[in-house]
Amino acid sequence: MKKGKAAFLLGKQKFVIDEIEVPVCKENEVLVRIKAVGVCGSDAHYFQDGRIGDQIVPEKFIIGHEASGEVVETGRNVKSVRPGDRVVIEPGISCGECQFCITGRPNLCPHVKFLGTPPVIGAFRQYIAMPEKNIIKLPDELSFAEGTLAEPLAIALYGVRLSNFQIGDSVVILGTGPIGLSVLFCCKIGGASKIITTEIIKERAEMAKKIGADYVYLADKQDVVEEILKNTENSGVDIAYECAGQQETINQMISVSSIGGTSVIFGIPAEDTVSFDPHIVRRKQLPIITVRRSAFMTEAVLQLMCNSNIKFSSIITHLFPLEKIQEALEIVSTRSNGVIKAIIEP
Repeated sequence: MKKGKAAFLLGKQKFVIDEIEVPVCKENEVLVRIKAVGVCGSDAHYFQDGRIGDQIVPEKFIIGHEASGEVVETGRNVKSVRPGDRVVIEPGISCGECQFCITGRPNLCPHVKFLGTPPVIGAFRQYIAMPEKNIIKLPDELSFAEGTLAEPLAIALYGVRLSNFQIGDSVVILGTGPIGLSVLFCCKIGGASKIITTEIIKERAEMAKKIGADYVYLADKQDVVEEILKNTENSGVDIAYECAGQQETINQMISVSSIGGTSVIFGIPAEDTVSFDPHIVRRKQLPIITVRRSAFMTEAVLQLMCNSNIKFSSIITHLFPLEKIQEALEIVSTRSNGVIKAIIEP
């Protein structure tokens, strides 16, 4: 049996590189040689804490889900791709039969098998077999590293659409890590009239300006609620996107949303509970939308990256071989060395 390399997380904060058998490609599956995997904020949570909520990492486990690669083998029933094709992997394998799948919401499938979410092993390895429906061709204009950005961008576009964003809306993005910058990219090309961002890390604030933010506030140096309200003549913004997963930014989201506006939570808090002032929410008649992954957005965001004059791939700041995944996750978890988006190349 052929073997490839994989990075195993041992509980938390420690990786080991070991061999794993190359999966057998079944009749409806595609075997992919993984070329690049993005390090997600959820990977950092698993690395740092060994868990996200009640999803606990086993003793020896492979995380990672933002993957692209090259097809090396296809099952006999596969028609859409062939060996040599460059592809992006859609990480959620939904059942296709539940009420959510048949109504076009596979991201809510209670039976979903999502790469890198216990107990389903992830993509920080060299080979993976996935159902044909989870394989999407990567445009020639994009590199494998750029292909990994499709997953966070798909989440951003899905959440922006959930918020009923319209051309001319004013928006605030609280936190400009990879997801916040993805939301910024979608709002910019979608025609927002005003984009305000907040951040505490200088490099990320500078990247927000580069991607297209109109106003960038440093949350550790300014009262961002005061500044945003001043900027909007005390009315707040049409849509506030929370992308940091912090109690403080959730409070800010509520405060800067306009009466009749919309608040959207993308961030994943480390804590099991967060709170907000129900009286402010009620008086503003403020819907609070949460975002659960994405549905049917991957091909759209690949085309957005190809066609936009904004070079979104500039958010990629670090590339690591698989053997240096420990260093990569330490940097991402501590947000050090100017990291914005790190990519592992198995």
